[in-house]
Amino acid sequence: MGPMTLFRSLIVATLMAAGLGASSLQAAPIGSEAPISLQPGQPPDGAWPVARQEMWPDDTDSSGATVISKDFLDRLDDIIKRGDARDRDEALAFLFQYDIYWGRLDLDGEGADEMVVWIGVPGACGSAGCYAAVLGRRPRGWESVAGFDLEEPTGNLCYSHAGPDGYPMLRSRREAVWWTGKKFDVICYLACDGWGDPYGTSPEDLATMTPAEFKIRDELRQLPWCGAGQAN
Repeated sequence: MGPMTLFRSLIVATLMAAGLGASSLQAAPIGSEAPISLQPGQPPDGAWPVARQEMWPDDTDSSGATVISKDFLDRLDDIIKRGDARDRDEALAFLFQYDIYWGRLDLDGEGADEMVVWIGVPGACGSAGCYAAVLGRRPRGWESVAGFDLEEPTGNLCYSHAGPDGYPMLRSRREAVWWTGKKFDVICYLACDGWGDPYGTSPEDLATMTPAEFKIRDELRQLPWCGAGQAN
C-alpha cells in the first residue's frame, strides 16, 4: 500500500469514527494506531511557502521590503557547492527530491484538512530529529497550527483516529500531536531531556504539565511502536 492510499484509508476511518466531540483534555484511552510515511516532493496547493516560513522566515532588506531568507538561499548554495546542483533552481528541485516530505491527514476530525511537512537538514537531524510543521487549511489558505520533531519521515510515524481527546493523533518516537477540540496539543513523552535519560522529566515539564498530561505521557510511553511489535 502506497503512502497516499494509506492516508486515504486513515481519513475514511477517521470520518467514520464516533465520539469526536470532546473539548477538554480527558486523557481518554488512545485508540489503535497504524504506521504511516510521508512522501518526498514539494508540498502542493500553496502549502510550501507557509512551511518554508516556519523553517526559514523571510528577511527584510534595507528598504524595508520582504525578501527570501538568506539562510534558505544559503541552504540552496550549499547544495550547489556539494556538486548536487548547478544553480538554485536545480538546488530547489534537489531539496524537494531528498529533504522535503509531506502528507495530508485528518487531525481535527473534520476531514483531511491538515498537512505535515518535514524539512530535513542533512547531517543536522540527529537523535532529536528535524522540524515537522503541521499546517491547517483555513478560509484564507494554509496556516501553521503546530509542529514537532521527527527523526525520519518514512516509517517513523504512528497515526490513531482516536487520540487522548477522541480526536486523531500523530506521534513520532519522541512527541505526539493531536487536536483537543480547541487547539493542537503537543507532548514530549520520550527522551525529552535527551536520550541519555529517556524517561527523565525536565523542570519545565514538572512546572507546566497538568496531571492529565502526565497521564497521557505515561500511556504514550507504554504503547508499542505501531506495526513493529516493539515498545518505545
